[in-house]
Amino acid sequence: MVKKAFVKRKSKHATFMYIPESESKVVSLRIPLWLPKSVALVLVLLLVGTSASLYMLDSINNKYSRSKDEINTLAAVNSSQKAEIQSLQNEALQIQAQLDENAKALDEIKKIVGIKVTESTDKKEEANPASTTSSKADDTSLQINEIRTSYAELSVAAMSQKEVIDNSVAPVKKQIAFLNAKPTGKPVNTRITASYGYRRNPFTNRGSEFHKGIDFAGDTGTPIKATGDGTVIFAGWQSGYGKVVIISHGYGYTTLYGHAIRLKEDK
Repeated sequence: MVKKAFVKRKSKHATFMYIPESESKVVSLRIPLWLPKSVALVLVLLLVGTSASLYMLDSINNKYSRSKDEINTLAAVNSSQKAEIQSLQNEALQIQAQLDENAKALDEIKKIVGIKVTESTDKKEEANPASTTSSKADDTSLQINEIRTSYAELSVAAMSQKEVIDNSVAPVKKQIAFLNAKPTGKPVNTRITASYGYRRNPFTNRGSEFHKGIDFAGDTGTPIKATGDGTVIFAGWQSGYGKVVIISHGYGYTTLYGHAIRLKEDK
């Protein structure tokens, strides 16, 4: 005997019924079972996507904020660097101008004391114009390198000028000493009565004689001053000159001051 098997079919739908309290008609809604699951899955996906989008948006905002702060910081640093670069360039120009003035002053001193200005001292060490003028390039690193080059050149110029000055000090001092020692001017501020050279004999008023000095008119007691630096090598009485002082000035110069009423030697 064959038994017939009955298989209960599983329902694939869900029925929702609305039964009002009144005697109104019952409302039923039949939906497939996969629809709530699909809706739930879509809601979950929407929630996850929204959360991810909010996270990414927050991350982007944070990065934007950090980038903006970094840009502002870099802009401030760049502005400060430009100001510093300009200041350094101005200082370099001032140093170069001072070096030029020093060189000119040294040449003027040499000319005054009679030292020949050589071509090497006339030629000034100048910094590269490109490094001391404002660069048109916006590359800060390039400008800094140019300033470093400028300062290096100025340092070389300063050392060279110092060497020139050091080498010029001794000749200048020697020349000044010579000029101070060389007899110039008049020992008294009075008129000349007899010049150096041949003249008529003042005592006999006959013939001529060679006058080895210069005679000045002056009142008794008029101070007589040496006409150059030197060393007194004689002070006393000498025939033909009376009270006399003889000074050796060096460099082959010697002066004699005679006909004094009294002698005063400055030590």
